Amino acid sequence: MNRGLFITGTDTGVGKTVVSAALAIALKRLGHRVGVMKPIETGVSPSRPAQSDAAQLCRAIACREPLDTISPYRFRMPTAPLAAAEYEGRTISLAFIRNGYRRLAERYDWTIVEGVGGVLVPITPAIDVATLIARLKLPAVIVGRSGLGGINHARLTMEALRRREIPVVALLLNRTGPVTSPMARAQERSTIDVLRRLTGVPVLEPLPYQPTLARAFHKAASRLARHTAITTLALMISSAGRTSRRPASRRSRS
Repeated sequence: MNRGLFITGTDTGVGKTVVSAALAIALKRLGHRVGVMKPIETGVSPSRPAQSDAAQLCRAIACREPLDTISPYRFRMPTAPLAAAEYEGRTISLAFIRNGYRRLAERYDWTIVEGVGGVLVPITPAIDVATLIARLKLPAVIVGRSGLGGINHARLTMEALRRREIPVVALLLNRTGPVTSPMARAQERSTIDVLRRLTGVPVLEPLPYQPTLARAFHKAASRLARHTAITTLALMISSAGRTSRRPASRRSRS
């Protein structure tokens, strides 16, 4: 699994950052050295860099990496990376991101990379997020909505990744709002059941809605790190990593 994992989403605001943080915490609790990376982030306030997704990820696992290493491209405009970069007269280099990822991966057992927006969000006129995942040679975890509309978004994302031959480890569903009515619960159950039948990958149960996420991110991420869906995913990754490293260790002894 190349000692890394890319966390992408079916769209923006679906919970990629808190899932990335919770998974990183869960892997640390399993005894792994864990690094995090948010290569591109938009909507970052120059006066409040500590409130950025990258800074939140870093604080979640108490990492000591400089913010410029964790997130080499940060833009003020809350738009797609292509537009945000053009607004500032800058160009995003995938080679620069890839080199940064490699340096991090050399220092950690696992490096969790969080994407920006969905997989077809443009980074440059010719490159999108799916291209970035493919260039990093990482498998992906998709974070999707558990309610109405979640089926279409998840399947479109799966299709885009499969066209690029990007392995999908799992689809992790997240409640982005409260599920209180009988109809909402029935819709969620239907979404889960259909996706489990049609996607061909593990579909992990929905994470609970986190109403205090904005003001208590670390507490929410730490709590979610103990949720069954996150611990299951962490164990899947940890087990796959041990399996993939075993042949290499045998070769080195011969």
